[in-house]
Amino acid sequence: MKLTDILNEGKIVITSKDNKSELPSNFIDFMVTGGRKTYNGSPVISFIPKTSKDLDKKDQLGNTSKRDVCNQLAIYAMKKTKLKFEPFDDDEGAGYSITLNVDDIIKKLK
Repeated sequence: MKLTDILNEGKIVITSKDNKSELPSNFIDFMVTGGRKTYNGSPVISFIPKTSKDLDKKDQLGNTSKRDVCNQLAIYAMKKTKLKFEPFDDDEGAGYSITLNVDDIIKKLK
């Protein structure tokens, strides 16, 4: 089973910290891709809203920053896989990205 298959299971709750947002949180369905890009040796995993409706759901969260969404996705991935992920908001591609912290994996293998 691929890591992206595990992360593709179900919608993800994204919470807004913007007091003026239409909703405090929303379930967004993401397409998860990864394995083709790396950043400083760590695999990059991208979460792209599946449909325009999912993009609209993100917009209902007001001024929720890309960094904040990436943080929430990293926490989701850590809970789902028990591996350490970090937000990667410098990715210029579509959607939101996180990186897998391979240093922790290497330490466990030693």
